Amino acid sequence: MPSSPAALRPGPHRAASAERADERIPPFWQRLNSFFLFPLQLEPLLYAGFLALCSFGLMLGGLFMAAVLLGLVLAVSRYAFKVAALASRGVTRSADYRPHLFDEDWKWLPWKFLGVTLVHGFVIGLLAVKSPALGVAANLLSSFLIPATLMVLINTCSLRAAIHPFELLATVARVGKSYFLLCFFLFLLMQGAPMAAGLLAAVVPHGVLLPALTFVVIYFTWVMAAMVGYVMYQHHAALDIDPLMAPPGSAAAAAVPDPAAAEAQRRDAEVARLVQAGDMDEAVATAREWERVGSRGASGAANDLADARRYHRVLKVAERPEELGRHAQGFIHQLLQQQRAGEALEVWSACHKRVPQFRLASADSVLALAQHAWKATKARHVALLLYHFEKHFPQDARIPQAMELTVRALQQGLNDPERAVRIFMRMKLRYPEHASTQEAAWILRDELGPSPAGPASPA
Repeated sequence: MPSSPAALRPGPHRAASAERADERIPPFWQRLNSFFLFPLQLEPLLYAGFLALCSFGLMLGGLFMAAVLLGLVLAVSRYAFKVAALASRGVTRSADYRPHLFDEDWKWLPWKFLGVTLVHGFVIGLLAVKSPALGVAANLLSSFLIPATLMVLINTCSLRAAIHPFELLATVARVGKSYFLLCFFLFLLMQGAPMAAGLLAAVVPHGVLLPALTFVVIYFTWVMAAMVGYVMYQHHAALDIDPLMAPPGSAAAAAVPDPAAAEAQRRDAEVARLVQAGDMDEAVATAREWERVGSRGASGAANDLADARRYHRVLKVAERPEELGRHAQGFIHQLLQQQRAGEALEVWSACHKRVPQFRLASADSVLALAQHAWKATKARHVALLLYHFEKHFPQDARIPQAMELTVRALQQGLNDPERAVRIFMRMKLRYPEHASTQEAAWILRDELGPSPAGPASPA
């Protein structure tokens, strides 16, 4: 939990004006100095220095050298993804980093990015075999889409989304002209790293040349990460990102806070103090009481969402899975009512990780989350959300639609046609004439073969 109110999630008044906040954020080309200065902040500077010293292990050779190299690459890339992910939410100072802001899924992003590069390399290789010109064109396109790939990975933590061409192109379109400028600056930074290394090689003593060169590579990598993350924050409304705070110096940061937001920040700080003092019972009790009574701003409207978020975070930190699940039932409903399906899906995912049998009591919430998960290319979430939907909500008229979406997720997202066909057979038995059954038949056309009744048109 944070100890500084500046690092906390904003209240609903800022979320409701995300489009206007986008316009108040300075474009990234006006903040180039901040990107170059980021690795020189205390935390990244110390970490980069430590990793640079670890590079002495590369001199030992053999398997130890390989282990040190892998460890360095993993450590540098993990921190780079953390920097970019937090910057995309407006957290641009390492002093504002707090444990509760980190997503556990971020630690897998380097491996998923490696998977993307392997897929790109495979496709480029296939095209190059057919035609060298096609190989060159594919290589250029892959390089152009690398920033978009990073953005999609950070935003969705999904390997499938990061290799989906339409998702990548949609990201490029949402960012607009800034994307092309970002590619240009990233290209310049990639050229700057070897130039800086060459200058160092001429003046640095041979005994410390290796850690000095390692530091240069780390420095430019984290500069690029900070830049990519800030561009995502600059376009956070278009990319459906919920900011945590406004970077220092931006117009949004200088805006006069709403009284309700100020009260929410004060409460965040108080709960954070209790957590850092190790008084988890008191922190949970305090957050629960505030969530129960709500907070009031100048308008008199209850700031229930901020209080619910705080209580949810404390329950996660305190490892109270049962209470977390009970609270999530109403919290997810609140988020969906305010058109915050992405955050609602994150809350559901946090509960499912801690309580695998966690299920929502509302069919409306289940379907809304499943539909959002499918749009976000999270097919596994769809399958888990809709598992035995017809048994949990036997009277719901939308059972065929839920079963169709399950078939779609299993067949097109998880490549599990066997389970998809079994669900379709139940649909065919119970709802033979329903449009969703016909749609499921079209989705499974390759497994089922030609249908005498003729397939439905694809959605």
